[in-house]
Amino acid sequence: MAIESIAELAKIAEDAYLFRYQNYTSLFITTDEGVILVDPIGQGNPRTPFMIKEAGPKLTDQPVKYVVYSHSTADHSTGGAAFADTAQFVGHRNAVVKMAAFNDPASPPPTVTFDTEHSVELGGKRLNLYPTNLSAQDDYAVVHYPAGKIVMTVDFVQPKNTPFRTLLGHPDRLVERLAWIADRLEFDTLVSGHATPQMTGTKEDVVEARQYLLDLSDAIGGAQEPSPEIEAAVRAALEPKYGAWRRFDEFLALNVEGMIRWRAS
Repeated sequence: MAIESIAELAKIAEDAYLFRYQNYTSLFITTDEGVILVDPIGQGNPRTPFMIKEAGPKLTDQPVKYVVYSHSTADHSTGGAAFADTAQFVGHRNAVVKMAAFNDPASPPPTVTFDTEHSVELGGKRLNLYPTNLSAQDDYAVVHYPAGKIVMTVDFVQPKNTPFRTLLGHPDRLVERLAWIADRLEFDTLVSGHATPQMTGTKEDVVEARQYLLDLSDAIGGAQEPSPEIEAAVRAALEPKYGAWRRFDEFLALNVEGMIRWRAS
């Protein structure tokens, strides 16, 4: 269902949809009592949250009752005020101060907060939120919609994408959390919050993302400092398996640096 050339609405379960604008995606779940929206994605285009709001009536006559922030970073959290007339705002406790610091009237901080497992229930449906706890400052949450067999891991796992820059958290914790997602959560569809190279993935993408980190760690070995020699050795080890992944050339050196720095922290 096309909204415009750079936006799209895609059904991924009986009552769950993705709204894509360029490389960003929002998840929304329809119920008889309202809609649960994850991420208003309004930074790139302030109109995007309103486009999402306008798309809603194509699917349901119910308004958005909850806006869930997957985390505080502006490219995903901006624009929630478009839904302030009907919605409560839900997010990790750590996101409150970070979003308040934006001083952006269009992006209200969460008023319903959590730092342990939390659920949003509406119209007999439940969305489970699990803090990733990658660091003391982390405000990311893994979003699980059991009825639709959907997991949303914004920035945390992107199918066939090299991890972002210097990694989102300590690699040991990343590996542990990815194993937990794959082993403990029942899902068929993975949503990464991004649309490149694809809007959705599967549990296998979580397994592959974990294996990349393990292979990266093995290739780095006991190195204490990043160097051109270490990067070259890691590239030689990983390129045959991961060289076709998006941003491999752009982020590999940063991945090496990040893993070494996190290990030393």
